[in-house]
Amino acid sequence: MLEFQRYQIAFTAHIRNPSTNKKPTRVPDGRMAIYREIVFNNIFGSVSACFPVCKSVLGARAWRKIVRAFFANHQASSPIFREIPQQFLQFLKTVENLPVYLQQLAHYEWVELAVSAQQTEAKKLSKKADLLNEKPVLAPAHILLAYDYAVHKISKRNTPKTTESTYLLVFRNTENKVKFIELNPMTFQLLSLIEKNKLTGIQALTRLAVEIASTDVDVIIQFGVEILTDLEKQQAIVGSNKN
Repeated sequence: MLEFQRYQIAFTAHIRNPSTNKKPTRVPDGRMAIYREIVFNNIFGSVSACFPVCKSVLGARAWRKIVRAFFANHQASSPIFREIPQQFLQFLKTVENLPVYLQQLAHYEWVELAVSAQQTEAKKLSKKADLLNEKPVLAPAHILLAYDYAVHKISKRNTPKTTESTYLLVFRNTENKVKFIELNPMTFQLLSLIEKNKLTGIQALTRLAVEIASTDVDVIIQFGVEILTDLEKQQAIVGSNKN
């Protein structure tokens, strides 16, 4: 190994974990301290901005300790700065003694960033939407989510004591704003059928009636028409097509 390579390894090791790795020789303490502070604060700021509720729930001291451990020990699989929060999500899976709901809360907080950055292609739509006889098209940037906790209600003063099945649709509207819609279980099931199977509205609702063992398909279809129309008004559904 060449000398400059040894220097780089020593330099970065010290930046990541100065408590266990000595700084390179001949580097003034003051200059090294500036590097340590700048690099860690960039990581800390990026992570904290994405997970404000997690930070609030855990408290400032515990949060800083976790981010410091992430900075020191996590081997990131991406060099892209905006993907640091996703890397932090992966790191949280290795942290012990966290509140049982925290990983799902962190995922919920990260989703807004994920949807805002989703790369999409414009989908061909019929001139006039027909949500029953054609295939409803969800907003190009979206994620359907199912959690064991009501993550959208968690705060420092409101932490969950029991599980509560929670369903959400997160999407980017035509103004490029990320929106969240809480769904009931049946609507979540309906949208999952449409998303995974590319079904027409009537096909999805008929299958939904079978899955929930409903004997009154007409009632399910009426329910579905109202739900799909409402989601279209909110721009969660952008139209329909025949393909």
